[in-house]
Amino acid sequence: MPVNVEKVRRRLQEFDFPGLLVEELGWNRHTTADLVVLVDGSEYVLKAVAEKCGMVVFTCSPGPNGETPPYPIRRKIEQQVRKSAHEHLIIFVDGKETTQIWQWVKREAGTHAACREHAYRRGQTAQALVEKLQGVAFELEEEERLTITDVTARARSALDVEKVTKKFYDRFKREHQAFLNFIEGIDERTDRDWYASLMLNRMMFVYFIQKRGFLDGDPDYLRSRLRMVRERRGKGRFLSFYRYFLLRLFHEGLGKPKEDRARELEALLGRVPYLNGGLFDVHELDREYGEIDIPDEAFESSFDFFDAYTWHLDERPLRADNEINPDVLGYIFEKYINQKQMGAYYTK
Repeated sequence: MPVNVEKVRRRLQEFDFPGLLVEELGWNRHTTADLVVLVDGSEYVLKAVAEKCGMVVFTCSPGPNGETPPYPIRRKIEQQVRKSAHEHLIIFVDGKETTQIWQWVKREAGTHAACREHAYRRGQTAQALVEKLQGVAFELEEEERLTITDVTARARSALDVEKVTKKFYDRFKREHQAFLNFIEGIDERTDRDWYASLMLNRMMFVYFIQKRGFLDGDPDYLRSRLRMVRERRGKGRFLSFYRYFLLRLFHEGLGKPKEDRARELEALLGRVPYLNGGLFDVHELDREYGEIDIPDEAFESSFDFFDAYTWHLDERPLRADNEINPDVLGYIFEKYINQKQMGAYYTK
């Protein structure tokens, strides 16, 4: 029997998880004792609301403040749950039932665990999550032949990265190769590869926030500034866009509080926020290779690539092949940034 989409949506909006999973998606009831885990001094209660062939779905109680636990805490809770149920989903819910976050972690031999989270907030249509949940629906006729491997594969297909993201990633790999070939002043190939990754990730981050008008109110901020630099300095002469503008934007603008910036910087950058988080700090490669340069042509090509997509900073479902949301940045980060070396992990 096909999934009744409107019933799935209603159960989701009502935070009725047993009804959603058992009645609408064909999972089995699961009534084991509650699982209590202690993380950073706080207890979290996880109730098993459904299971399928050994994969268990839990709901997790709110944090001490009544809100869903923050991302680092959610990851620690998941690691504790894995000791009791290796294959699982966790639904984090706040005390007022306004927010739910569905978490599934992909684990494959030889790779880092990859956390996939999908959120719903009361008042939204829930279309994006409803579409994903249809992928983990089961029919009665399947019951006898289903295995945990089948259920896990179904979860991976439904909850892993979007097809749009993978398509973007394939194009990104080509752009990454082209970009690193432009980089001057780094002889070591692995370092040049790493620096290309760093620059492209920085620029993708900027694309998300410029489209919201956070950079001097200009949704095409980077391309506008490239044009401005060329008008001021002359195309192909004096300092490149990279050295004259981009490094100052990253290190002295986005990477530095406003009160610590040089007074004349606003005339160059316009009004830009301070983004605390390390992505725009002076990098060890910047310090090691003091003569790095990247010609304007490299950025023209990258902007042409990025401008072919529509960048959404929110959680809207992706409807077209050219729509990009923050899942993309996480996927690229996982693939191209050495997280252990960087001492970092990605969160939306």
